Amino acid sequence: MTDSPGDGRHSYPVAGQPYPPPGQGFGYPPPAKPPGPRTGLIVAGAIGLVVILGVGIAIGLSLSGGSSAPEAKPAPAAPSPAPSTTASPAAPPGKYSMSGISDACALLDPKPLAKWSATPIPPVHREGRPSEGYGGDLSCSLRYTSTSATDGVATNEAGIAVRAEFASADRPPAYEQWNTKPSPGWTSGTTPGLGTRNYWRAGSTTEPGPGASYIVGVEDSNVTVEIQVAVHRAPGETPLKMDELSSIARSQARAVLDRLRKP
Repeated sequence: MTDSPGDGRHSYPVAGQPYPPPGQGFGYPPPAKPPGPRTGLIVAGAIGLVVILGVGIAIGLSLSGGSSAPEAKPAPAAPSPAPSTTASPAAPPGKYSMSGISDACALLDPKPLAKWSATPIPPVHREGRPSEGYGGDLSCSLRYTSTSATDGVATNEAGIAVRAEFASADRPPAYEQWNTKPSPGWTSGTTPGLGTRNYWRAGSTTEPGPGASYIVGVEDSNVTVEIQVAVHRAPGETPLKMDELSSIARSQARAVLDRLRKP
């Protein structure tokens, strides 16, 4: 479900690659961009988890599932003269469960974003329940806006998003799909002591105003969790500190694992 960057055929985003501007649907050629200083740079995150900096910031998660693969379910068995005694494969067991999570947004704490923007935009969330060997998935994006103090017109935005996918019987861990190579200009690495394995990616821009995005992903036992924090400021505002975004993202990743851990 990915496409080649820069070919004008944006079917689905690629990790760390450019995204279409707000209002443009995936799968359609991009319209001509009007001139102006606020066209901006598009900074992207992971598949289905997008950050658009410049015209504005959009943090959203693909509601087709927690990974780039569709939420496949086993096909029904062919008719047989004798009833089958073969049960559907069960999702692998582990330390984590989405049981009791009715709203994925409850996994996030947006309070650290208030220093940048505090007026909420309606959240987007999904809870894909386990079924027939599929482990289940959760996703939520929270966005906040504010008016820039530099000109009283431009809109600043800050957001945080989470997605989690539990191990399934018939597919590799989501970590294998989400941990992709970043584009040139992005930095990446790992965080000691976080889960069984993890990654982080970070990207920033200064045009037309300060903007930054930090992503951290972690696999532990039977779940993969990814957090993205992104902020966009108007031209002339104080540059962003990536350390602040990384601290929030890592703290939230640990908190999400704690909330999903079985008693």
